[in-house]
Amino acid sequence: MNATSPSALGSLGNIFFEPKRTLNDIRGHNSWLWYPLVIGIVAFTAYTVWYYLTVDFGWMVDQMLASLPPEKAQAARGTMSRGVYVISSVVGIPIVVLVINAVQALYFFFVSKVSGYEEQSFASWFSFVCWTAFPSVLGVVASGVMYLFSSKQVMSTTLDVTSLNTLLFHVPMGGAWFALLSSLHLTTIWSLWLMVVGFSLWTKQTAGKSTVIVLAPYVVIYGLWILIKLI
Repeated sequence: MNATSPSALGSLGNIFFEPKRTLNDIRGHNSWLWYPLVIGIVAFTAYTVWYYLTVDFGWMVDQMLASLPPEKAQAARGTMSRGVYVISSVVGIPIVVLVINAVQALYFFFVSKVSGYEEQSFASWFSFVCWTAFPSVLGVVASGVMYLFSSKQVMSTTLDVTSLNTLLFHVPMGGAWFALLSSLHLTTIWSLWLMVVGFSLWTKQTAGKSTVIVLAPYVVIYGLWILIKLI
């Protein structure tokens, strides 16, 4: 694909089929970051808004509150409305995506700078994070297709077909490990692999060292999460 000169549009497809080449191509083209970033935000927001506008909202609320005591469920129900969920999605999703990407970019920026690796600007690492996160769009598309052929009485977590909980563990909502396992996706693993490959290319470090650097924050976060669950 796109065998001549690299381009932003060509890289959107090449990140899936020629990841190593694409991660080299995007280097120095920070303005291209808007393509995967905007597409990802729009896709996730559009899918979430579509879901909240069309799902059987009363049924969804009942499912979400089923594990709470009646008095707490009644109090929570008063704060839950379709409009609140839609507005929260439109406002919240872009903010959350930008913050998460910025934090990851800062991590790579400081690690490479402190370690004396080949220096990249924060903008370059922000672009790097946006591109390596692009496979998550496939998860959104898969969930959308799933919802298209489902009834309106279906939870968004059930539609999250790339989640390890949906695929393997089937922990019910309200279960102790539900949130943790639902946060792990096949697309997350894909993105982490792209980060390892890209970090190695950009900093000239070995695959082993790059793997440790990329996975370290996730090991700490999930390690603490698991520890808290076990205590």
